[in-house]
Amino acid sequence: MATPWHAKDRFSGFRRRKGSKTSNSMQCELDVVNVDCDEEDGDDVEIENDPHYYEEDDIPYVSKEIDVQNDLPNGNFDVKRVEHVTFPSLDHVYATGSSTPTKIADVDVKDSAVQTDLSMDDISHMSDEIKHLQSKLNDKSTLLKEAFTETVTKNDEHVRLYTGLPTLSMLLGIFNILTAKCSSLKYWSGQPSARDTNYRRNRGKPGPARKLSLFQEFILTLVRLRLGIFEFFIADLFGISKSRVSQIFITWITFMSNVFGKFLKWPSREQVKKYMPLSFRKHYPNTRAIIDCTEFFLQRPRSPTAQAATYSSYKSKNTAKCLLAISPSGNITFVSKLYGGNVSDRYITEHSGFLEFVEEGDDIMADRRFTIRDLVTSKKATLNIPPFTRKCSWGKRKRLNVNEIKQTRNIAKLRIHVERAIQRLKLFRLIGNIIPWSLKPVTNQMIKVSAFLCNLMPTLVRK
Repeated sequence: MATPWHAKDRFSGFRRRKGSKTSNSMQCELDVVNVDCDEEDGDDVEIENDPHYYEEDDIPYVSKEIDVQNDLPNGNFDVKRVEHVTFPSLDHVYATGSSTPTKIADVDVKDSAVQTDLSMDDISHMSDEIKHLQSKLNDKSTLLKEAFTETVTKNDEHVRLYTGLPTLSMLLGIFNILTAKCSSLKYWSGQPSARDTNYRRNRGKPGPARKLSLFQEFILTLVRLRLGIFEFFIADLFGISKSRVSQIFITWITFMSNVFGKFLKWPSREQVKKYMPLSFRKHYPNTRAIIDCTEFFLQRPRSPTAQAATYSSYKSKNTAKCLLAISPSGNITFVSKLYGGNVSDRYITEHSGFLEFVEEGDDIMADRRFTIRDLVTSKKATLNIPPFTRKCSWGKRKRLNVNEIKQTRNIAKLRIHVERAIQRLKLFRLIGNIIPWSLKPVTNQMIKVSAFLCNLMPTLVRK
């Protein structure tokens, strides 16, 4: 015979354990009197031995599905009804239930609606933003260039490695200086584009729309100058063509040269003495500048005339040469234009305009190969170079006396700083490696911009 429904109800009824919390907002305390069940046909209900029986509650629970019959079986059952129900404080209307309509009237029910601060404009804006982000996620080139830009500007260390600038704040400050003037730049597209002045009448940028932002073009130029990356690699990073990379680089490097080239100023004598290191004050306190010529390797040109004009017998390669001058503190104060590698140092010093900055009483420090004493003397200045060796009276060899050896050592200790400045300048790989012949027209601009960026680095001479 099937188990009576009320006997099964003892197993299937739900009641929370002591100390536990229910997930429902309604909690009722039910006072139930003993329920006596008659045993029929040997159907015993064993509760104490059941593994799912809770001794502390004296209430069993069933962890599996059971069958309940709707028909009441025949038999004598002594079932006592629930005497009363204690209702909790209700926070929601649905907590009262529909089975006790008489009790709902006794409860003070308050209806509260869920509200939001978002307006339809806010929801529309969020929807548009989601669509924009989805379209950007599908565009891999956009993700790549934005990820690369974020990597370059991640921290000061990344900025120094990728651009040569010491800090991120300095990078952003330089860009803010350029922002006011770079919104209407015209891309370089050959020599005829330089003679076109109609674009100046328009306020905006002429030509096609930019595929990169101004900041991304600025980063592209600095990264290419610093690391010397090939154009095809830059094109893949930013999702543009090689010709567009060339146009952006030539345009921006020329623009920055016009802006920052003015900051390579010749300092006054008072400024030089104010920041002069102690090593110079001890032996050469009147030093105004340290000069040296350096050479940059060029791609071998096809023209025999250009090969002869740029061939350097000192380097045995095709080079371009320029004159650099630094202050005693190590800042680059003068950069001449480029000359062919076969031009002498004296010729560059005489025709580069350097002598125009030399004043009476200045000391100019240089290498032994600078035979420009007469040129410096005409400006009533002094040239400090290592002394030349003299032929020995007792043999065919050449020698220096004790005082000349000390003078050579003192000059060499101080003149080495111009070599360090040149080394720092050539850390910009695009000019430190072999310069492509296609970039020859903007080589002067690249050197000026690199020299300006070198002056933003920490002081070269500190003692």
